[in-house]
This record gives sequence, structure tokens and C-alpha cells, in this order.
Amino acid sequence: MFFKDHAAIFIESSKTDVYREGHWVFVARLNSDLCPISNLERYLRIAGIENNSDKFIFRAVSKGRRCVEMLRKMDSPISYTSVREDIKKVLKRIGLNEKEYGVHSLRSGGASAAANLGVPDRLIMKHGRWKSIGVKNRYISEDLKNLLFISRNLGL
Repeated sequence: MFFKDHAAIFIESSKTDVYREGHWVFVARLNSDLCPISNLERYLRIAGIENNSDKFIFRAVSKGRRCVEMLRKMDSPISYTSVREDIKKVLKRIGLNEKEYGVHSLRSGGASAAANLGVPDRLIMKHGRWKSIGVKNRYISEDLKNLLFISRNLGL
């Protein structure tokens, strides 16, 4: 569901949602070309997917010249392997060593960035759908500023 300042996305099920209760994720609209909401709206328009559709958003397609037509016809989910391969291609294209990254690198990077900006743990856990602090903490890499916080404040 799209709103003026955000989107609310319902994730019907995931591997960590053992009771299949589903989960709402809220994403802010940004004033930027990188706004995830604006880009999702554009993708949905191109793919011919209605806002309240119960169809898969991210679909399996055969790569080729007629990708948009295929995207509009398909209704099966994109595979983890396809997502991983596409991410690695983009990383390589921008000059990063794609062997050092995977799909969970995006999850880890987002959680780390949020933590290092001071976002409260409970909000990081809710947004990332983690039920335990220990699991959430495995995804977070502290930046140097935060690592030095204690010794600086103790005057060491």
C-alpha cells in the first residue's frame, strides 16, 4: 500500500515466520532518485502489476529482449539464485569484488548502517524481522566511531 510519505508492505510468509502470520514492513518515501518507493512504483507500472494485486511482485523471467512482456505474463516467484546472480553482476559492474558479497550482505549492510546511525535495536529488529538480539547482532558490523565510543567517554 502506497501513501504520500511511505509504503506499507505485507510479507505474507518467510522462512523465519514459522506460524505464517505475516509481517508488515514500513519504508519511508525519500526525495531522491534512489527512493525505494518511487522505484518500486515505477517497476510495478512497467510490469503491469496492480497496487493491490495478490500476484508475485518479483517474478521469474527469462532474460532477453522481451523481458518486459515476459515479466507481465509470468506469475512465479524469482529464485534466490537469480537474485544472487543479479546482485553479483551489479557489484562487478560498479567495481566491487562480487565474491565478497551475497544477498545477505544487503541485509547486513542495512542493519549495520541503521545501528551505526543510532537507530534503536528494537526498530532494527522489527524492520529486519529478527526475533532475537543475538541473531540481529550477527548481521551488524560496528563502525570505528562506535568502537571508540566507550574509551573516549571513559577518557582512556
